[in-house]
Parts: sequence; C-alpha cells; structure tokens
Amino acid sequence: MADPGRTQDPFVYTFHNQLHADQIAGFRELQRRFDLAAREFEGYQGQELVCEPCDGGAACVARIRFASLEQGLAWLDSRIRRQLLNEAEAGFGYRYRSEFDRLSFDRWLAARVARPAPVWKVNLLVWLALYPLVVVVSALGRSSLGRLPLPLNVLLSTAITVALTGWWLVPWLSLLYRPWLEGRCGVRGQLLAPASILAAQLLALALFSGWPGPR
Repeated sequence: MADPGRTQDPFVYTFHNQLHADQIAGFRELQRRFDLAAREFEGYQGQELVCEPCDGGAACVARIRFASLEQGLAWLDSRIRRQLLNEAEAGFGYRYRSEFDRLSFDRWLAARVARPAPVWKVNLLVWLALYPLVVVVSALGRSSLGRLPLPLNVLLSTAITVALTGWWLVPWLSLLYRPWLEGRCGVRGQLLAPASILAAQLLALALFSGWPGPR
C-alpha cells in the first residue's frame, strides 16, 4: 500500500512488451492482476499502461511507480509477481523478458540529486543575511571595535559577519528557501520567495532607521 508519509522522489520502472494480437487481452488481464497484487506492497503508487497497434499486434509500455527504489525492487523480486508471470506464460504464451531498464534508474537518480541553485538566488540569501548582521555588529561594536583604527575595525568586523553568515545564517536560510532554490515551488512560489526577501529587508531598514547613527 502506498505510504502517504513519504516525501522522497518516487521510483518508476518501465516495461516494454511486443505482443501478438491474440496475447493482448491476456496481457491486459495480467496487468490488472499485477496492479491488485502490488497494492499490498508498501510504497506502491500505481501503474500506467499504454498499448499501440504495431505489426498486427501491439507495442505495450507499462510503468509502475513506487515511493522509493527499495520498495520498487521488493515488488519486482516478489514471489507473487513471479507466480503471476508463470501463470501468464502457461495461460496465453506470454514470454517475459527480464531486461535492465537503465533509464528508469537514471531518472530516479536524477530526481534524487538536488538541482544547483542559480547564483542570483544564493546572492539574495547572502544579502538577506548580511545586511541586518552588519548593522547589528556595527552597532554593538561601537564601544569596542569602533575605537580601533579603521583598517583593523573592518578586518575584525568582516571576519565576524562572514563567519556568522557562512556557517550559520546562509545554511539556515538555504533550508528555509530550499524549494525555491531548487526550482520546486511553482510559479507563485518563485515570485513569493524574492518578494519575501525584499519585504524582510525593508522591514529591517525601517527597524534600523530608528537607531542612533555613528558617533
């Protein structure tokens, strides 16, 4: 049975079948029985079957979908599936050919790899982290860093802000904005994310505008 709690990318395996005309009805019945049996397996999300006329018979493509690779392999290697194949081979002469479908695994792996975020999105997050942090560090350092010579003051304050930005703030913001960074939040989300960054900066500007200036 499908597990609605899983959020990882699904695994889809594709079967290609070349059938004679007298095998088509039996093959469709086999796929129906496959579907009923697979529903008892964890992570099953359904199957798709497309058949097109070809050389007096049909070329059929069946795709099964599971929530994870491990769950899909459990079904492919299951005893009940092998039993149904044996019955189909004896019943209407279906000959199952076990072929490694590399594309199925390549697509699954590609879906699992996070998409690299565009540079402009990363820069927006750095800006979102850096602006309020620079203002706060500058304000808090007036009585300490502010008394140092300017080159040393800038050296120390930038070391503090870069460390906090790179090791804490930007990683945290990246998790918060991860769907937007990876382009997985739809058109509305792609617009709302930068709008929220701009709104946060304007809010920070309004807040900081009431702070006393440098002495």
